[in-house]
Amino acid sequence: MVRRRFVELLSSLPWEELEKNREASFYSMKNILLHMIDNEDWIVGYIIPRQADKYVRKKWSEYKSMSDVVAHLNEVESRTRNFLVGLDANQLGTEVTLKLQSGAEFVLTVEECLFQSFTEQLYHMGELIALLWQTNTEPPPMQWFYNNPRRKHPHIS
Repeated sequence: MVRRRFVELLSSLPWEELEKNREASFYSMKNILLHMIDNEDWIVGYIIPRQADKYVRKKWSEYKSMSDVVAHLNEVESRTRNFLVGLDANQLGTEVTLKLQSGAEFVLTVEECLFQSFTEQLYHMGELIALLWQTNTEPPPMQWFYNNPRRKHPHIS
């Protein structure tokens, strides 16, 4: 839900602003968002099912509009929801190996992989917040109490 609010806001900005090199972790707001989406896809769709060798990421330069980015997000979120629906508590302790491009390897449980993906999202959301502030754009609230789907907050649409 929070990431969707950021996507909605980013979709309202000119594409040139999203692609502009801001010397951030992945240079542009578009690339940071794509990294967030791809990280979830990689961890949930490939690391956890032990198919990391099959992961192929589309080049970020191939995304030509926010509708391209949103289509990718929709696909990844759909696969993630399907994974989570089938997940049971016994699987959370299953160990998998997460190998970075640097060659560093980490043996993590499925639960830790999900936590890693979650913290990656938060890290880069904070980065997007700072970049939005630099463009005098107010980011959407990311606090849980504003985004809790069980309790609609009157000040958030």
